[in-house]
Amino acid sequence: MAKVKVSMTIEDEVFAAFKNYCRQNGMKVSTKVEQLMRESIKNSTLQQFMK
Repeated sequence: MAKVKVSMTIEDEVFAAFKNYCRQNGMKVSTKVEQLMRESIKNSTLQQFMK
């Protein structure tokens, strides 16, 4: 699957804490963000059918 480069503006304290979390858990920031995006999409899709 192709990858896309993105640019985001994130509060520095939030990014530092997230980067630290990822480092402590042995993962790349981009990998964790992608995982969170997939979960968010999955959860919102499920919510559409639960109404």
